[in-house]
Amino acid sequence: MMAKKEFLTFVGKLEDLTQGKEVEILIKDLAPGRQKYDARYVRAVVSSDSRELPDSDVLWIRGFVGVLYSQPWAIKITAEVGAFPSGMGA
Repeated sequence: MMAKKEFLTFVGKLEDLTQGKEVEILIKDLAPGRQKYDARYVRAVVSSDSRELPDSDVLWIRGFVGVLYSQPWAIKITAEVGAFPSGMGA
């Protein structure tokens, strides 16, 4: 079994994350090395229950003031969006 990747995102409140449907989300890579903290927008499905997303990675969540929620969520990335979310443009 391959090791799960770990990512971080920030939300105003947990209810802001839509579970079980594809959403666009900003994530930061938590892998050690050069890519640590690289941020990118992706399309992904997230869930508070990793059993709902087999073969998912780990998503840590912080509130906008930086407080880390105690339980990680599951994330399954479906596509890379790019540098900006839809509608924001460069």
